[in-house]
This record gives sequence, structure tokens and C-alpha cells, in this order.
Amino acid sequence: MAKRLGQAMLIFALAMTGGCSTLGYYTQAVMGQMAILTHRRPIDRVLADPATDDAVRHKLGVTRDVCGFAREKLGLPVGDAYSDYVDVGRPYVVWNVFAAPEFSLSLESFCYLIAGCVTYRGFFSEKGARAFAETMAAKGDDVFVGGVAAYSTLGWFDDPVLNTFLTRSDEKLAALLFHELAHKAVYIPGDTAFNESFATTIERAALRQWFAARAEPEAFAEYLARDAREQQVVRLIKATNERLAALYEQDLPAAVMRTKKRAAIDDLRARYAALRESWGDHDEFRYWMETGINNAKLGTVATYNDWVDSFTALLAQQDGSLPAFIDKVRELGELGKDERDRRLASLATSHTRE
Repeated sequence: MAKRLGQAMLIFALAMTGGCSTLGYYTQAVMGQMAILTHRRPIDRVLADPATDDAVRHKLGVTRDVCGFAREKLGLPVGDAYSDYVDVGRPYVVWNVFAAPEFSLSLESFCYLIAGCVTYRGFFSEKGARAFAETMAAKGDDVFVGGVAAYSTLGWFDDPVLNTFLTRSDEKLAALLFHELAHKAVYIPGDTAFNESFATTIERAALRQWFAARAEPEAFAEYLARDAREQQVVRLIKATNERLAALYEQDLPAAVMRTKKRAAIDDLRARYAALRESWGDHDEFRYWMETGINNAKLGTVATYNDWVDSFTALLAQQDGSLPAFIDKVRELGELGKDERDRRLASLATSHTRE
């Protein structure tokens, strides 16, 4: 057992730190994943334990239902994922650091042996993430540190349910699980926008089917309403990104550029405040809007949504069948990036026309 665990940790270390230059980063990645692997408890055992909190018991029951539905009704590759539980003793399992130049929306890339190049660098401790963010900021970059409730090991391990999942509502917990299972189905090393947009599309489609199967029309209606609000905010942010991208192409003094950049961000907040007035009591994005906004933070929204319209169009072409959709996405994944992006752009155009 110890030998197998050691081999597994070596594989994980290579996968996560192959492109990193410091021993400290290598060590924290290995130790962080090892702590999760060694503290797993089978969910059946947790549910049978009289000491298990009722709220935890309920959420683990929801998790089992979601995974069963994903396996049996959606054809997602669940395997033995999410059959164990780990309490990591903190609100997030990892913290991701995003960075972008002061006058660019292009997120910095960090490369790993198996995962490829991604637009963030992850840490198992908030202190480590913020220390790294400070080094990027010292170079003049905009930085954003975001806590993450879940990540996928892409099938290298059977990912457990974490306590960080369980503070979510039932529908948000289901959405999270569907999203992470999507990464097991298809993952293209080095193409964050492709991977995250695909997983977001799976998440939404799967959640719609899950609600329909549970015959919960009120919860489904609320999900649709929240999703519509989120898409309104995404459109506001994309419009701001387009405005900033045009600004950054201009040959202007840095001081003038900074003034115009602040004005664009202030305008985003003002537009959100006006939009929020139409929502009544809903204000889910207040914290995002009120805390620091910069190129790095704006870039994360684009990364998760760049190709969602394209994948939505492709899913519609498969009459909503997730297995057929996944097969088509795998075919796209076999193409070179330029051709893949060209196909996705064409799909986005067809979705817009519809």
C-alpha cells in the first residue's frame, strides 16, 4: 500500500509541478494531495457513523444521488469518484493565482507535465498563494487570488467529496459535481478556455436534466432565473473586456491608460448596480463587483465562458444527448488548436444566429 501511494504521489507531483522551478512549490503540491488521499473515509462509513452531522449526512446523500444520476442517466465517467469523504479543515481546498499584465487581458500561463499549460497556479495554502501573488504583483502584473472548492485530478485518482463542497445549496453542489465529472470525460492539455467552457456546458445541461428527473419545477425555475442573471453579468464583463482590449491596443501614456482603465471598471460597477435594481432581492454578484477588479479577475470570467455558446450549439446539434455531444467534443479535441478554435468560432456564429 505504501509503495502504491508513493508511486501515485510521484505521478501527481510530475503532473502538477513539471513546469515549476522551486522545490517549495513541488513539496506543497505533493503534501497537499497526499493529505487528501490519506484522510479519505468511504461515504458509506461516514453515513453509518452516528456522530456524523445531519447537514453533512444530507449533502453526502445528495452527492450519491447526483453521481448515480450522472452514471446511469447521463453517461458521465463517474467510476469510483466521489465515493469517499475528506474534511480538509478549511473553507477551500486550494487557492488559484491568476495574473495578467497591467495593460493586457491575456492571463499568464503556468505549465505542467500532464495538465499542460493553464492560466493559473494552484496552492494548497492561502498563505502560499498570496505570497506567490505578491511576487507577480511586484513584477507589475494585475493579480487575483481565488479560493477553489474542488478540482479534478483528471482520473489519476478517485477524487473524494470534500467538506468544501458541502456549504453549497443542493443545486450548486450538483452543478459542481457535474462540472468536475466533465473534466474526466474530456480534457485537452494546455487549453483552459476549451476545458472550462466544455465543463460549464455539461454542468448546465446536466443540471437541467437532473431537476427535470426530480420533478422539482420551482427549484428548476429558480436555477433558470439565476442562470439568466449570471449570463447578464457575464455579458457586462465581456463588454468591459472588449472595451479594455481596444484601449490596450492604443499608443497612450501609461497614466492616461490607467485613468481610462479605472473608468471602464467604474462603468462596469455602475452598469451592474443598474442591472441589480431589476432583480429585486437578488444580488449574488455583489461581492465580486465590490472587491478589487483588474485584468486578472476579468480574465477568469472569459476563460470559463469563451466557448460556451459554441458548445451549446454543438449540444443542440446532438439533440441534447450528452454521450453524443461528448463524442463530438473528443473529435474536436483531436484537432490542432488553430483548427479547433476555428470550428468553435463557427459554432458560436451559428448559435448567435439562432
